[in-house]
Amino acid sequence: MIKVFFIFVLFSSLSARAADDLKSFATSLDSTLRHLNAQQSVQCDSSKLTQIQSRTTKLESDNVSVLTEKEAQKLFQELKSNGDIPFEFSIAGCEERAHEMSRLMLLKGITPIKVFASVDENESPRLRRPNPTKTGTTVEWKYHVAPAVLVKKDNKLIPYILDPSLEKSAVPVSAWQASMTKHNPKMKVQLRFTPASQFDERGRLRINFKDDSFNKSIKDTLREYKVRNKSADGEDQYWFELQRNEERMMMFDEGGY
Repeated sequence: MIKVFFIFVLFSSLSARAADDLKSFATSLDSTLRHLNAQQSVQCDSSKLTQIQSRTTKLESDNVSVLTEKEAQKLFQELKSNGDIPFEFSIAGCEERAHEMSRLMLLKGITPIKVFASVDENESPRLRRPNPTKTGTTVEWKYHVAPAVLVKKDNKLIPYILDPSLEKSAVPVSAWQASMTKHNPKMKVQLRFTPASQFDERGRLRINFKDDSFNKSIKDTLREYKVRNKSADGEDQYWFELQRNEERMMMFDEGGY
């Protein structure tokens, strides 16, 4: 059942929306940040994070927590040190990692959002980063997702990404994008800010963080990736099984099998 769910999520999210040109994207992001920075009545408390002390504001119609940079960095380190999330198995599972990190933040009284970075392969190369487990190789994605919070800095509210699979600390969204586009800094990338409940890039699956069955399936998938990450051929075996699944689905579509 878990395998069927995994395949559904994987194939339902492989198609990325067409990207705007870079100038249009920058204008859109600037508009979003201006909207956020207009709400300067939000206060931040640098003391220990609790459900009461973690302030929230609105990103469009969605709540999101506002932290100091120190709080955001502390939160990042707490997430990074979670031994149940296989951050190094970055070739797959960004949806599951983002879900579990978001769930853990909600338990701490912190309300995250998610940020999806995607490309149209007809116009841009794939997002790319060095493979953390195989020196000299890279990991490529059509899209990538990670949770984020807002950081109040110099009287501005800045989206900070929490992505231990890619970064060594919490970073502004612009730095996160730059990490995935070093091979082509001018490539077209679309960034989408969504509620934490959005699971896949196309927004066809919204989840309830209190759904124990769904949470169990996520943890089982992360556990599987953690086992694969410990194996020397874990990544190769994953790609082999993925290819076999694609072939089976094509056979079903063609009326075979």
